[in-house]
Amino acid sequence: MFNLLTILFLAAESGIISGSVADLVSGAPIEGASVVVVGAVVGVSTGERGGFVLGPVKAGRYKLVASHIAFCPETTEVDVPANGVARVGLRLRLKLIPVPGVTAKSRKRKGEEEMTVREISSEQLERNAGGFVADPVRTLSFLPGVGHSSRGEWSGTYAVRGGEPDESSVYFGNTELLWPYHLLGFSSVINSDIVDQISFYPSVFPVQYGGALSSIAVMKPKRLAHGEGFWAYDPMNMKAAYVGNLGDINFLGSYRRSFYYVLFGPMGAGRYNRPSFSDFTGQAEVPMGGTNRLRLSVVNGSDHIVSDLREVEEEMSEGGSSVSLEFESDMGMAQTNVSVFSNTHDFAMSPAVWWGDAETRQSEYGFKLGLTGTPSRELEFGCGIELVRAGYTGNLLSPEKLERSDNAGAAYLSLGLRPTQRLGLDLGVRYEDVRWALDKVLQPRAVLSLYASDAVVLKAGYRRHVQNSYSFLRNSCASFVFDEQYDDYRLFEQGVLGAKQADHYSLASELRLGPATRLSLEGYVKSYSNLPTWKTDVQGEIYDAANDGSGFARGVELTLEQSRVSGWSGWLTYGLSWCKKQQGTDTMLYWDEYDRRNALNLSIEKAFPGDWTLTTTFHLNTGAPYTPLLYTRSPQGVQGSDLNHGHSVYVIEGEKNSARVPTYHRLDLKFSKELPKLPLHPHLYIEILNVYNRQNAYYLVQFEDRDGRIITGQSTGIPFIPLIGIGGRF
Repeated sequence: MFNLLTILFLAAESGIISGSVADLVSGAPIEGASVVVVGAVVGVSTGERGGFVLGPVKAGRYKLVASHIAFCPETTEVDVPANGVARVGLRLRLKLIPVPGVTAKSRKRKGEEEMTVREISSEQLERNAGGFVADPVRTLSFLPGVGHSSRGEWSGTYAVRGGEPDESSVYFGNTELLWPYHLLGFSSVINSDIVDQISFYPSVFPVQYGGALSSIAVMKPKRLAHGEGFWAYDPMNMKAAYVGNLGDINFLGSYRRSFYYVLFGPMGAGRYNRPSFSDFTGQAEVPMGGTNRLRLSVVNGSDHIVSDLREVEEEMSEGGSSVSLEFESDMGMAQTNVSVFSNTHDFAMSPAVWWGDAETRQSEYGFKLGLTGTPSRELEFGCGIELVRAGYTGNLLSPEKLERSDNAGAAYLSLGLRPTQRLGLDLGVRYEDVRWALDKVLQPRAVLSLYASDAVVLKAGYRRHVQNSYSFLRNSCASFVFDEQYDDYRLFEQGVLGAKQADHYSLASELRLGPATRLSLEGYVKSYSNLPTWKTDVQGEIYDAANDGSGFARGVELTLEQSRVSGWSGWLTYGLSWCKKQQGTDTMLYWDEYDRRNALNLSIEKAFPGDWTLTTTFHLNTGAPYTPLLYTRSPQGVQGSDLNHGHSVYVIEGEKNSARVPTYHRLDLKFSKELPKLPLHPHLYIEILNVYNRQNAYYLVQFEDRDGRIITGQSTGIPFIPLIGIGGRF
């Protein structure tokens, strides 16, 4: 009471807002709710009994907004008297909380009826266990239907529903990131502290997105009513970010610096490896009149590694930047977005293992125009055009520099129809001049939605996806070295391939089993065509290349999720999938390396009194296929080896990808403790990866030794790693 009187005395002609926030149904107080005075840039969090005190603020009428992650926000107006106290009570309605990476939303947005979109919130990114680093792109690998690339846990690159890692695109806002990773794909260049939400489309994504055969991930930047900073430090990295506004100008900025020596040095290969990763992201949004906005976005990553992996000191550097300038206008029934963008990706290696130094540069710049509108409640539309100039120059795998530039473009149209309250239909088409190819293709899309009841939604969808065969350029150029993609690069030099294609069919349902429980089920079929094929002569030179490959991916994905009840939340996902392809130098259909058949994920989070939180994550899946070596044969047909003629010619292989690596499983834990009363509002966290130190194999390597024996080696996943860190807000 004494503190309140003191505040009132010091705040002449001002007043105080005092009140409480509680559950609308039970009346229980809500701790940790955010209460903000709109326009005054003043906010506070509720205490243990749901109470709060705001001010002093100038006397007058204000709009008050209360929000909490587990409840729907509530807005009310309050009159603040001069030298007095305005008392208010806010009641929030409980809502379903999307849990990490599994929420399958069946809902309607302007312009498109969505098939399946899984969403991850900023709170979930912060509390996720097993992410290895707090990285938004790495979090995607824990979603149903998404798996690690063949490099395993050490890489954040991922494969979706049997596709290749380079068949997925990542966007920051409306800007596609040409290369969203640090060197070798270890982590992305985006700080999760500035991401409000990730929307992940694993199947029939909207026609405004193209050039991807498997998935689209869109990171929505944060927007806060009042400024807030974020910081953290642990053995992996240090980072700092700020999201806020200056008057009507919204802005955000982030900088990160890594410390990965402990992983790539003592726990990795080679006598020493000195990696240095850093990234910067900035965005500013300026109002241009009442309904117009101008937005500038910059995403930059820079990497440098000194290594002796080949017993010769090598230096590798890689960097990329994405810059976009957007103009948005809201005209009531229609909204427009005009943007220009520039993307670059540079790689250098010295000395290289071929003819000296290697150096490459990939670039894209272009223009986009989009228009969406809602003429009536029954009709929505969207349309747009894209013009792109894509260029490449480099000498990565040949003594001569390769230079190539291509023009590309696209136009799209979508119609969203709602003839009845329970029926929705979206029709869309995209016409695209494919990058790096001569193909000009139509990509139709259709989604039918039936809202059987408030608790049951059924959907059916189809989309044709097209992507250039040289999409491996999306990889780090260093992957040409470590993944030995020499044939791919030679095909790109020759420019002999067209676009590859996938027709994606999907059926989905979402069932609300209770106020806090949701079950979603989706079955899909992907039919691949126009996959790259080639043949080589005895010297390994390509003499025949075409797009004659084909294949399929099929699967069923189930998700059961529980939003927070009495401090508990969690999710369980199971995926059953098959994927066969005929591509490369093969003429037969074989199980693809990303066909992991069975995949199970379980995550449980528990909040304890005293601001403690425990998160556990468990993963289990069957191993990827590989081709077994059966025996070796000398030129005379005698068992053994002939070193003069080389090993591989006389190694007899089994059926392509007919064997599998052992079953994979891993348990991770994360403990966090909030200290909100201390300066900078710190929180401590301890993360334990691979708790029982399981030596999981991601893929097997078989070879013939000097005595003609077949040796099997395995690439294993992350060992037992404890991480301790501290973070906070300001």
